[in-house]
Amino acid sequence: MSGLAYQPALDGLRGVAVAAVLGFHLELGWLSGGYLGVSVFFTLSGFLITSLLLAEHDRDGRVSLPGFYQRRARRLIPAGLLTLALVCALVAFDLLQARSTFRRDVIASMTQVLNWVNLFGGQSYADLFTAPSPVTHFWSLGIEEQFYVLWPLTMVLLLRFTRRRAAPQRLVWLIGGLWVVAVVAAPLTARWWSNDAAYYATWARAAEVLCGAVLAAFVFGRSLPRWVRWLAPLALLAMGVAVVITPAGHGWAFSGGLPLFGVVSALLIAALQVPGVGTVVLSWRPLVWLGQVSYGLYLFHWPVFLMLDHDRTGLRGVALVVVRLAVTTLAAALSFVMLERPIRQRRFLKSTRALTGALVGGVAVVGAMALLVEVPAAALPRAPIVIAVQQPARAPQGQPAPEPVVMAIFGDSVPAWLLRDAAPTYARTDVVVVAGASEACDGMIGLPVGRDKFGALLAPRADCQEWNTWYPTVLDRLVPEAGFDQTTDVAVLVLGQAPVIDHLIDGVWLHPCDSIDWYLDDISARIRYLDRRDIPVVFAVPARLGVHSTFLVPDDYVRRMGCVRRGLLNYLRSNDVPYVDLDDVLCPSGNCEAYRAADGVHVEPPYAPQVLDWLIEQVLLVRAVP
Repeated sequence: MSGLAYQPALDGLRGVAVAAVLGFHLELGWLSGGYLGVSVFFTLSGFLITSLLLAEHDRDGRVSLPGFYQRRARRLIPAGLLTLALVCALVAFDLLQARSTFRRDVIASMTQVLNWVNLFGGQSYADLFTAPSPVTHFWSLGIEEQFYVLWPLTMVLLLRFTRRRAAPQRLVWLIGGLWVVAVVAAPLTARWWSNDAAYYATWARAAEVLCGAVLAAFVFGRSLPRWVRWLAPLALLAMGVAVVITPAGHGWAFSGGLPLFGVVSALLIAALQVPGVGTVVLSWRPLVWLGQVSYGLYLFHWPVFLMLDHDRTGLRGVALVVVRLAVTTLAAALSFVMLERPIRQRRFLKSTRALTGALVGGVAVVGAMALLVEVPAAALPRAPIVIAVQQPARAPQGQPAPEPVVMAIFGDSVPAWLLRDAAPTYARTDVVVVAGASEACDGMIGLPVGRDKFGALLAPRADCQEWNTWYPTVLDRLVPEAGFDQTTDVAVLVLGQAPVIDHLIDGVWLHPCDSIDWYLDDISARIRYLDRRDIPVVFAVPARLGVHSTFLVPDDYVRRMGCVRRGLLNYLRSNDVPYVDLDDVLCPSGNCEAYRAADGVHVEPPYAPQVLDWLIEQVLLVRAVP
């Protein structure tokens, strides 16, 4: 076998895979596992790249690494740089929203390491829809590029090893051994690191790629039996079922189970090596064309989907889906005809020097655009940082003026909105309140993904800072507005709302009545940190919820909050942590609607000053701050 013949059915398979991904990103409920299309791309890449390397070695007696890398650069980099440049331009003209990490994400996308940046930056794939970044889809391209860099070098070494021993069949066993190691690494990564690591880490996804490589080594130079063709409909059926029933953001795919899906993809690719029903179906011309432009579809679809939302278009449902797909398809087709195919066919940028110069220039331009684009600052509290600006009370002549107590209040939207609404009328001179609360940011490190009563996934905003970053910022801030320079006297933790909904813990959805130990462990870490800084802590136990909280919390909200409150009170009492109970003020005589806003969670704005004053007095009393 001296070459790899073109197989339309493999382009058709690409078309199916990219259609699944687009359906998932369109939030079509019946395609909850559409992201598995990326796994198909991984396995197909492993098969094709390994087949090309083997064919070149068989034909020329060697593998030209410079030639391989140049072909990959022509195929992938120009369209990728174009996408990033367009994203930067759209952000600059406020047609796309950027996160505070936008510059970092663009640079990571250019250098093909976004999967690692997302992982170490605490960006879960479950945050895809709740905290979208216009370049977040580059994580999978990063994994493929890392494979393209490392695998040819590995293949050169393996081919030399097998040739010296005059046993080419050993190549299958050697690659198979690497595949077995990667298969084992995937679930171990989920167990010993995290589910996000099992999804993002290159070695955890290597099994899907290597499965295709094993298949390429196995079929190279030999014909498969005709019965193999009947694997195609079975594999397609299995993949279709998996795409429909696999949950988004959690489950077996995030627990190290994706190598199994890679096996199914490899069986389908093997079946397509023999003419049969699979090759006929997947050689359908629209599917083949879709596969040919699949790279552009993948690149452009996500920023297009984010830009063409309901707010900008006024469309919903099928109409919005049609517009998004039409614009994406047009962009991909233009990119393929005017940029990707001409560069691959060397109609321009013919020489290596011209290609290198163009790519270096493109990287410089995109990097400059990313640096010049204005992006939001990192997470800041929505409430004012200091809400008391009055001068401290004057002392009698000859006596030192009493210093006001500095009280830092931390938490999510419940205290943030309370402080915001109480600030305009705050008149106390004995207490300066420093707002360390921020809407939608509980502050927990790696807060697990949650789900609302309808099953929609929930996560903190992408620009939320973790408490070990945010707390020092608040505590170290001086308050010259109040006419003095003083450190924090007491920290108030207004927490406990987050665990009311179900959360995904170690691959299992936990009801708050199952356990909130995962949350108590983090609270304990916060208290230890504050103790080390010699800052007294008072915990504000959340009140029972109002009936209208069921817009988000399941209908058993009374039982849920009861379990949360019991867990928190048991922890606080057993660890001698001073606390106040917000139930005393927000549920007087058992009426939890009296001071609540329409959502059943927050405080109605007119009552915010009264509730804040109560909280301050209780904290001063419990902690006995001088």
